[in-house]
Amino acid sequence: MSTQPAPTQRLAGKVAIITGGGSGFGASISQRFAVEGARVIVADLNAEGGQKVASSNAEVMHFVQMDVSKAEDWEKCLKQTVDKFGRVDVVVNNAGTSYRNKVCSLLLD
Repeated sequence: MSTQPAPTQRLAGKVAIITGGGSGFGASISQRFAVEGARVIVADLNAEGGQKVASSNAEVMHFVQMDVSKAEDWEKCLKQTVDKFGRVDVVVNNAGTSYRNKVCSLLLD
């Protein structure tokens, strides 16, 4: 039995950029947005993961390799999104990384 609610098409006609869309939460967000009717840009540093997610529903998903910390990559992503889908309605800024906080590590060591 599925734990996800049935698709509703509540995002029909919307265009979304999902950063970090090539794995983990971002991959799930990308796939769910597509199921809900959105056209999705799967934006990620990891080309292999991003292409794999985008190819799972190639009619409505497209991969763009980008580093969210670089303005020129955002410009490239926005241009490719508009060229491919005509506009941007939603941005899910999911990309990120984690590291051991150095201040906390000093307290814990």
